[in-house]
Amino acid sequence: MIKKIADRLFRWYCHPDYYPDIQGDLEELYHDKKEESPRSAPYFYLIEVLRLCRPALIRPLFKNSLFNSTGMFKNYFKISFRNLVKQKVFSVINIAGLAIGLAAFLLINQYVQFEKSYDKFFTDSDRVYRLTTDQVLDGVIGTRDAMSFAPSGNALVQAVPEFINSTATFQFNELIIRKNDRSVTEHKVIAVDSNYLEIFNYQVIAGGDPSTILKEPNTVVLTESRAKAYFGEENPVGQMLHILSGFDKGFKVTGVIQDTPENTHYKFDLLISLNTLEDRVQRDGWRGFNYYTYLQLAREANISEVIQKMPKMYELSGNEESESTLAFNVQPLEDIHLHSDFTYEPEVHGSIETVVFLNIISILIIIIAWVNYINLSTAKAIDRAREVGVRKAIGAHKLQLITQFLFESMILNLLAAGFAILIAQMVYPTFNQLVGKDVIGDVWLNKLFLTKLFSFAIVGALVSGLYPAFVLSNFRAVTVLKGKFRNSTKGTLLRKGLVIVQFTVSLVLLTGTFIIYQQVEYMRSADKGVDIDYVVGFNKPRFTSENENKMMEKMKQFVSSLLSHHAIINVGSSNSIPGGDLSDISSTTSEVQILGKTNAVKGTTYVQYCDDKYFDAVGIHLLAGRNFDATIATDTSTIIVNESFLKRLGIKDYNTVLNEYILYGTDENEDHKYRLIGIVKDYNRTSLKREVEPTASFYWDDSNGMVVRLNESSYKEGLAHLEATYQNYFPQTPLSYSFLDERFNTLFREDQQFGNVIATFSILAVIVASLGLFGLSAFMAINRAKEVGIRKVLGATIPQILMIFYQEFIVLIGLSAAVGIPLVYYTMDNWLDNYAYRVDFPWMFVGVAILLVIASALFTVGYQTIRVAVKNPSETLRYE
Repeated sequence: MIKKIADRLFRWYCHPDYYPDIQGDLEELYHDKKEESPRSAPYFYLIEVLRLCRPALIRPLFKNSLFNSTGMFKNYFKISFRNLVKQKVFSVINIAGLAIGLAAFLLINQYVQFEKSYDKFFTDSDRVYRLTTDQVLDGVIGTRDAMSFAPSGNALVQAVPEFINSTATFQFNELIIRKNDRSVTEHKVIAVDSNYLEIFNYQVIAGGDPSTILKEPNTVVLTESRAKAYFGEENPVGQMLHILSGFDKGFKVTGVIQDTPENTHYKFDLLISLNTLEDRVQRDGWRGFNYYTYLQLAREANISEVIQKMPKMYELSGNEESESTLAFNVQPLEDIHLHSDFTYEPEVHGSIETVVFLNIISILIIIIAWVNYINLSTAKAIDRAREVGVRKAIGAHKLQLITQFLFESMILNLLAAGFAILIAQMVYPTFNQLVGKDVIGDVWLNKLFLTKLFSFAIVGALVSGLYPAFVLSNFRAVTVLKGKFRNSTKGTLLRKGLVIVQFTVSLVLLTGTFIIYQQVEYMRSADKGVDIDYVVGFNKPRFTSENENKMMEKMKQFVSSLLSHHAIINVGSSNSIPGGDLSDISSTTSEVQILGKTNAVKGTTYVQYCDDKYFDAVGIHLLAGRNFDATIATDTSTIIVNESFLKRLGIKDYNTVLNEYILYGTDENEDHKYRLIGIVKDYNRTSLKREVEPTASFYWDDSNGMVVRLNESSYKEGLAHLEATYQNYFPQTPLSYSFLDERFNTLFREDQQFGNVIATFSILAVIVASLGLFGLSAFMAINRAKEVGIRKVLGATIPQILMIFYQEFIVLIGLSAAVGIPLVYYTMDNWLDNYAYRVDFPWMFVGVAILLVIASALFTVGYQTIRVAVKNPSETLRYE
């Protein structure tokens, strides 16, 4: 059977002139092989037939086909090379535009693919879901929280058979770890249960079974890089690390796993056993949703059906239905990075809108490059018309002409691909820095990048080469050889249409860049309700219950020592330092009311604990009432709220509620009532993407965070004193501080990077478009040289000649503006709506972008026109 198939295949493709002789040789080989191994002989015969399938032996597929003669290939190559050399300017413009376009397109594509790859490297990533918590008020989803209750995962696994596994995790802000005499502050530490490494299958480099290495309390697993940092080349398994920060005990290293890659939403350097926090976990129970919980779905299960089967949260927690405003929700692991807008995310996530926007830009850049090629190729049709006429006159067929022009397009695109590799290789470190991630390494070693590059080069050759090839091959030999050929009206309209596309893209990208920068600058400079200049923040050393009194006394001495220096104005403490992310504060979903003044209102209230110096230290303004007072013992049961808190309760006159009691929940015992002593002005504690949250502040003089206000004129001395004093009081704990204005700038870093990426590639798009316009205007100026000469003879001045050329392009830019302005308004106004605090749509920047496009076009066209206009008419009209 196999032999018959091979015979038919060979008879089908082999040239009739060669078939009899080669077929005889194949039969001899087959029979020789059959004597040695009868079973393998047919397969051997098939392999030989496939090996003989080469251009020299293939039968003609078409009459006069390109494939019939390698000489024709050589001829096409020579003609293509001669045309490239002959038309140097146009070749350089096309190759440069295509190279820049390909490099930009593929670099952005690499970033887009990287963003979409988050968490997909786990074996069963498509079956892992994060359990989140929604607050539902009157049937409407309000706050959506990325966290859930500690027992919820196990409870759902027991209640829903389709969930086959779960893991609960707790994220620390930071932990201080001591190895011998060296202390290190670790910022990426999470506590996990023993199921974590079963669901998230990181490679275990050293240690035991992934399902058991974190089963015992006081155990820790290190990533490979942190293991080397602590233990060098020693085997860390079985050794001890001393964790301070509330533990002050030794932890046994039970394993080493691979470093977490960049493309995961939940990064860590150390894993500690969640059993270590057993007391806290039991205490939180169904009262505090402070844990990231993940569920694994059975292979055969359908998540939509499973969601319908999930029990209500109150059914598992034991609460009454009427008391519960919280509901379970599940989110696919692979969607978290780009499709999540939850509070308390473990890190700042990406945005699908940004990814789509960049994808569109990359496509527009490559389209502009292809448009350049089409425009220049069709514009130069007159130069190639006589060549086509001669070829047709001596017998060339239309298919041969199309093949020739496509061959030229292919060579030019492949040359551009080669230069695109060089460009990408040179700029990839800068590109990684621009996007803030290592999304691409050495281009020469990236097979996927190279495959995409040459694939798009071939696609580009076909896309950009087909239309010019058909246009040029359709010329009539008689017409062009008699010199009666002129550019067609359709071709001229097409070129003008393509120029309008280029101008529109340039206008949209430039305007978008200006608007993004203005929004970022607005967020940086807007009044945030706090005075954070020359204020630094840091975390206190954490301590255990055994040394609590001693440490509190030491902290008082530390603060007194700081305030003794003239360069330090104020010192305060709080559990939430301004400039942090969404998870840097506590919250409660208990209903709230002012007794005797308002009804109970459901919703999320954010909770801050601070001392009596905090508001002054960060410049928060008191609108009514008074601040906390450390000398008044009853202030531990008082509360200060912000404007947003009272707005949610419908209070307009703040003085009417001062000294009234605020009740959390429905139990009116003393533990849930707090006397309102002050109202502070709304202030932004985090990014301006979100509105100011309803926030309640409680007095607590032992919060974890500290803020120090420095004297502007001597802040360097104040910093030196802070560092020296801290080292004196806490020599075993490293000090890690930051200026609060820098913390806020960090929150805007993603938007700044987005703006930088857009600006960079917008400039590239304008450059590529300008290259095409430069070539097109040069061709137009040369073609109209005789017209210019005649006009000069008749008395036209150079400015008048310039205006004739300018008019055409001004009209095209006007049409571009008519298309681009609605487009940019729709896209950018929607983008601005992502921010709670945004600028009004800046029409001025639309005008600026139009002026820049006009200036670029006029400069490019003017340069080429003046080159022709300054020539003596006797030169341009010599042969007329």
